[in-house]
Amino acid sequence: MTSAVSPEKQLLAYCSHIQLDSSLAQKIAQLLERDLDWDYMLNEAEENSIFPLVGRQLQAIATDALPAAAADRLRNGCRANTIRCLFLAAELIKILDLFRSQGIEAIPYKGPVLAVQAYGDITLRAFEDLDIVLRQSDLPKAHELVLGLGYRAKFDWVISSGADTSAVPGEYNYRDEERRVMVELHTELTLRHFPKPPNLDELSLRLASVRLNEREVRTFSLEDGLPILCIHGAKDFWGRFSWIADISELLRRYPNLNWDITMQRTESLNAERMLHVGLALAAGLLDAPVPNEIWQRVQADRVATDVASEITNRLMSPDYRPIDAPGRFNFRRRMLSGTFAGWRYALRLSVIPAEEDWQMMRLPGPLAPLYIALRPLRLLRKYGWASRRA
Repeated sequence: MTSAVSPEKQLLAYCSHIQLDSSLAQKIAQLLERDLDWDYMLNEAEENSIFPLVGRQLQAIATDALPAAAADRLRNGCRANTIRCLFLAAELIKILDLFRSQGIEAIPYKGPVLAVQAYGDITLRAFEDLDIVLRQSDLPKAHELVLGLGYRAKFDWVISSGADTSAVPGEYNYRDEERRVMVELHTELTLRHFPKPPNLDELSLRLASVRLNEREVRTFSLEDGLPILCIHGAKDFWGRFSWIADISELLRRYPNLNWDITMQRTESLNAERMLHVGLALAAGLLDAPVPNEIWQRVQADRVATDVASEITNRLMSPDYRPIDAPGRFNFRRRMLSGTFAGWRYALRLSVIPAEEDWQMMRLPGPLAPLYIALRPLRLLRKYGWASRRA
């Protein structure tokens, strides 16, 4: 880890656990004796979606050590998060019930179901939207149903032109601005960051139940969910503590996870490197319990451990720097084992048009292939050749 570690970020890492042992509690107490920038720390807790965990730990063991303003912000923020989580969970159930009534098989993931799976408490994981996976063939009907609930499609023209066209976004985004709710529908075509397209038919046969607001909801099994979460973390360059805490708490909560099956399903997605990075981050940053045999595989993957170290340094730095365009490409390239596979994966993600490319310039159908040239130029303009301050 870099020597330039922010004490506020270190405090966030220590608090990113459901349960604290005596050693962690002592480390937190020692940090609280320092002159901390509380506005910065709490802002980072919100940005990293771990505000509920930070509030839980600091209010439990260090209330007297907190400045009054920080203590009030923690209390009010955690109360607001609880209300928000319960509301979003109810909204998710309403959408799933509607889909089911119309014969649409939908799989919720991340958000409320992950909060229950990993933390055992829906209020301990901050989330901003509702993610639902369904088949591309069901998208037109799902689109109309979501609109009927009062949502507006961010890219309505994509749906209206036909769900089977080449204009497939990273997700089908719907918003209810008045209630501040966002729903994202994912299909086998939008999950483009998977090294291999997921087989939704097979995944649907292996779903697990979680209890959400006294209702049974089906989501990905643990053995499928763990690599899927690591693919998602890699998609967004592991830019939040919460994505690492999710992995750590899943490993703590399910010590009897079937690792043989998990590794088989990870290999079927060609996501071994992504899983290795996620496990290295969870173990290195949050002391997650990774079985020895699996940890040896992680340690043998030197690229994965190097990437995890780079991510840790960036997360823990007091001056977080976003990754520039060449750095993003290089990160993608290293996410798959094998030179050819890594380059092919990075190139594919660099040229597939996405929503921002369409917003920058709408091209008529015959000229759509030009997006392949425009996308790299837009990425360079957005992220630059060299790292910039956030």
